[in-house]
Amino acid sequence: MTISSFFIFIPSILLGILTIHLVWPERHPLTLLLKLSLGVGLGLGISSILYFLILQVAPGRISIMGIQIILATILLIFTAIRERNRKWNGIYHPKLSGLQWGLACTALIAFVISILIFFNTIISRPQGEYDAWSIWNRAARFIYRDPENWQATLSPDIAALGHADYPLLVPLNVAWGWETLGGETLKVPMAQSALFTFAIILLMFSSLAVTRTIGQASLASVVLMASSGFILNGTNLTADIPLMFFIFASVVLMYLFSLNRNSTLLVLSGFMAGLAGWTKNEGLLFMAISPIAVIIVSPKKMSLPFLYYLAGMAIPLAIILYFKSMTPPNDLINSGNSLIEKVKDVSRYWVILKSLSTVILDAHVIVFTIYTVIMQSHPNHSSKQGIYTVATLLILQLLGYYAIYVITPNDLAWQLVTTQNRLIMHIIPPGLFLCFNIAADPETIFSSLSRRE
Repeated sequence: MTISSFFIFIPSILLGILTIHLVWPERHPLTLLLKLSLGVGLGLGISSILYFLILQVAPGRISIMGIQIILATILLIFTAIRERNRKWNGIYHPKLSGLQWGLACTALIAFVISILIFFNTIISRPQGEYDAWSIWNRAARFIYRDPENWQATLSPDIAALGHADYPLLVPLNVAWGWETLGGETLKVPMAQSALFTFAIILLMFSSLAVTRTIGQASLASVVLMASSGFILNGTNLTADIPLMFFIFASVVLMYLFSLNRNSTLLVLSGFMAGLAGWTKNEGLLFMAISPIAVIIVSPKKMSLPFLYYLAGMAIPLAIILYFKSMTPPNDLINSGNSLIEKVKDVSRYWVILKSLSTVILDAHVIVFTIYTVIMQSHPNHSSKQGIYTVATLLILQLLGYYAIYVITPNDLAWQLVTTQNRLIMHIIPPGLFLCFNIAADPETIFSSLSRRE
């Protein structure tokens, strides 16, 4: 059951990888690795949308696995036809220096250790944390056990902490996984969480290998894996890691657009942002603020890039709007007349700032920020635009979280204690991506030291 729980996601991943390769036919080996990491999340996002559509028209009567296999086969045929007459002599293995081999091997060892830690932890607590079984797996069970009445998972009678209004990307994939295997097994949510967790690491490595160097990519990957709580967060079996992936993927694709002006990357970035909103309510905030970054990444001719980005976001947005039309209101909306009072209460701003600063101004963050400032390189104009874009996204996401804390109808102290760490965790990968695109790479540093000697 463990192996098959991973195998059932192969058509989804293949669907994602082939989709990206068809719309973005770049064939550099490092770019192919980037497509692999992006394809994991994209495929899982597409599979959840397909299953959601099936639930609307023929619940329990159409095989989602069969649909995915057919679509993946069609894309594979199209890819084979297109690539048949192309020369592949441009593909080569990058030549690595001794330093790069050393850093890459270090990253590989850290990756293997992370895998061992992940599975050792997840086996010891297969149910994940409280939110896993009370929200995400609970919703998956409602859908799997009675697909024709799947809307029961949206019932307003579910306790507030059950969050019946939460988007369904994660539970839908678990539900169709159970449907494919013919029974409920915790191995399916475990497999999905593992795929997203390690796809983030691969995305960190491949994106920086493309934008910077192998050495810089290796360092960033090790820092991410060593980040407090990242691997363990993946074992919680909640939607935070998938949300982290989609936010990070959207940021990376937008940064790549700033470098080569390929509009396809903006369409993909918009789609990933839409999948972030289809994963968790915090992703809706990212959907709202991310179009602002398009203005920064393309200030002179922003209308066309803006349309490309919104075009990519259109399908997930339509799904979300339809879904939200059926759900009970979110608990944050139930502030009533107290909303204005909360906004006027200056003491709330101080409490929030003080609490968030304990997470943001962590000793590790301070040290790494100082390192980035000291080791900063001199990026070209395109890289600067990308850096400004990523920085803007991070700042706006933080300000959005801050605003939500201000208006929350729940006890403020409780809300902060139970959510602030995971909210900050959402933006750690794009934060590291930003820092390592600013800082000088180890190849340049050691090369300078060698010349001085």
